[in-house]
Amino acid sequence: MLRAWLFVTAVGFAPAAVAQSLSFADALARTEASPFVGARAAALEAAERRIGPAGALPDPQLILGLENVPATGPERFRLDRDEMSMQRIGVMQEMPSILELGAQRAMARAEAERAGADLELGRLEAKLGAAQAWIGLFHAQRRVTVLDRIGREARAQAEASRVRLAAGATDVDEAIAVEIDAARTQDRSAEAAASLVGMRAELRRWIGDAADEPLSGEAPVFDVIPHALREHLRRHPSLVLYEAETGIAEADLRMARAERWPDWSWELSYGRRDPALEDMASVEVRIGLPLLQAWRQGPLIESRRASVARAEALREATLREHAAILDAGLAQYDALSASVARALDVRLPLARQRADAAAGAFAAGNLGASQLIEVRRDALDAELDLIDLEERRALLGAALTLQYAEAAP
Repeated sequence: MLRAWLFVTAVGFAPAAVAQSLSFADALARTEASPFVGARAAALEAAERRIGPAGALPDPQLILGLENVPATGPERFRLDRDEMSMQRIGVMQEMPSILELGAQRAMARAEAERAGADLELGRLEAKLGAAQAWIGLFHAQRRVTVLDRIGREARAQAEASRVRLAAGATDVDEAIAVEIDAARTQDRSAEAAASLVGMRAELRRWIGDAADEPLSGEAPVFDVIPHALREHLRRHPSLVLYEAETGIAEADLRMARAERWPDWSWELSYGRRDPALEDMASVEVRIGLPLLQAWRQGPLIESRRASVARAEALREATLREHAAILDAGLAQYDALSASVARALDVRLPLARQRADAAAGAFAAGNLGASQLIEVRRDALDAELDLIDLEERRALLGAALTLQYAEAAP
C-alpha cells in the first residue's frame, strides 16, 4: 500500500514538476546561451589569446648553404678544390625596433577591447530581440483571447439571428449583417493566431526551444527614470565599441610612427672548408635605413592620424544620435503612458457600458442588428487599442531600460 501511495503521489506531482513557465527575465537570461552571443564570446577569447604572443621577437632562422662552389671548368661542383668553397651553417635573428614591438602589443590589447565591446553589444542586441519577441508574444496571446471571446459572442449572435429569421422576427438584411460581422471576427482571430505563431518563432530565434514554454502571466514593468537613463547614456555598448575602435586607430597610428625607427638583424654562421684549410666564422649585422620618410612613413602616419579623427568623430555622432533617441523615446513613453491611462479609465469602460446597453436593447427589440454590430465593434476596437498601447509602451520601456539603464528589470 505504501508503494502504491508513493507511486500515485509521484505521478500526480510529475506534471507540476515538469511544467515550467517562461518569464520575461528568464527569456533575457537565456540569450546568454544563444549562438549569436556565443560567436562573439569566441571572438573575444581568440583576441585575448593573441595578446601574449604579440610583441615577441620573430622566430630565428636557420641558415644552411654552400658558398663559392665552382660552377664551370674541370673542378665544377667540387667542394674540395677551391679554398673559397665552404659549407656554411648559421642562425639569423630579426630584431624589430622596440617601438614596433610595443605597438604590436598595444594593437593586440586594443583588438581584445574591441572584441569585448562587440560582445557586450551582441548581448544587448540579443536581449533586445528576446525582449521584443517576448512582449510581442505576450500581447499576441491577449489579442487571441479577446478575439476568441468576441468570436464566440458573434457566433452565438449569428445563431440567434438565424433562429429569429426563421421565426420571422427579423429581416434578411440584419441577419446577413450579423453573419458578416461573425466572419470578420473570425478573420481577425486567424490573423491574431498567425501573429502568435510568428512571435513565438522570433523568440525561438533568440532563446531556442525554451520559447515553446508557456509564458508567465505577468507582463514586465519598467522603471523609466529620465535622469538615471541620461546618466548612463555614455555607457551604451555601441559607444564603448566606438571607444575601442578609436583605440584600434590609435594603435595603428603608433605602429606607423614606429616605422620611422629602423629594424635590424644579426647573423652568426660557421663555414667548413677543405680539411687542409682553416674553417671560417662570420658575424653580420643588418640595419634598415628609413631614408625616404617624407614619401613613405610620413603619408602613412598622416593617414592613420586621419583614421583616429574619423573614429572620434563617429563616436561623437553616435553619442548625439543616442541622446536624440533617448529624448524622443522618453517623450513617447510619457505620451503612451498617458494614453494607456485614458484607455483604462475612460475609453474602455465607456465602450463596455455602451456595448452592454446595446446588447440589452437588441434583446428587447429596441435596437437593430447593424447598430449593435457597430457598438460592439467599437468596444472590440477599444480593447484591442488598449492592448496595442500597452504593447508599444512595454516595447519602448524595454528598449530604454535595456540600452540606457545599468540593469534590466
